[in-house]
Amino acid sequence: TEGKESRELMHSLEKLSAQYNKPIAVCVFTDNDEMAYLKRHIHYPIFVTPEEAIRALQLSRDYGRELRLVHEGEPVPTYAVERDQVETLLSKAAEENRDLLLHEASAVLGHYGIPIAMGAVARTEEDAQMHARHIGFPVAIKIISENISHKSDVGGVQLNLRNDQAVREAFLDMIARIREAYPDVEIDGVLVQPMVTGGRELILGGRQDEQFGPVVLVGLGGIFVEIFGEVSLRVAPFTMREALSMIHELRGAPILMGARGELRSDIDAVAEAILRLSQLLCDFPQIKEIDINPLRVFPDGKGCMALDARMILQK
Repeated sequence: TEGKESRELMHSLEKLSAQYNKPIAVCVFTDNDEMAYLKRHIHYPIFVTPEEAIRALQLSRDYGRELRLVHEGEPVPTYAVERDQVETLLSKAAEENRDLLLHEASAVLGHYGIPIAMGAVARTEEDAQMHARHIGFPVAIKIISENISHKSDVGGVQLNLRNDQAVREAFLDMIARIREAYPDVEIDGVLVQPMVTGGRELILGGRQDEQFGPVVLVGLGGIFVEIFGEVSLRVAPFTMREALSMIHELRGAPILMGARGELRSDIDAVAEAILRLSQLLCDFPQIKEIDINPLRVFPDGKGCMALDARMILQK
């Protein structure tokens, strides 16, 4: 109830925790307004019951023990990547005070060895037709815009286009509908990609957490990931064993393992993609958030491929 004095105490505890490298768990009994203020301005977890605070300390201890055991038995892999090219792309976007566009985010993943369905940027219907002929039909086209994150929600994705006429009509229809619905949105063209089918859809993602640093997730679902709500998380960096355990933790893991006579999915390829994403987030803390959705995983030995990517930078 002391207000200012309590806030000063909170900040002092944060400094002491960092100075002595000791975890703390703070439990606060106050009104909703003061709690909202503390959660906005204090950069460590605040709990509302002693039980929650003690449980958090227990989980932190158990996680630390497990991490030490894992790291003692297996090194964290480091892959050869094209770090300079990623630095160039991120610097350009930061200078322009924007997030990465679709084709730039795809390029970043490619530079870090994450298989991605690379495409070509088209700003006119003629460009789209030319790129589609070069890539080979069928193709998909996706809107490129800094202002549009969830492209499928606004009609910004057209799939399985099998000839010149279909590409032209899809391009014109997509641009017209988006301009009509969102007249102020800046459109940078479309990305023409090869049409990739088969396999199963996963989601990979990561973000920079204020308390834990880089965090990586894998989940089931593709476009239905919000419905399934099925993800597994780890704090980066971690080992191949941990990456594989993330996949096995999913309730839908038996589907990937070949349940009911289905072909087993290429789990090792997914685990490597998870580790490469972990390395990317550790190398570039200016990347605030990454979504790879969907990641299509093929039968064992056939690998996996990212079909779409979204990348948000720290402002």
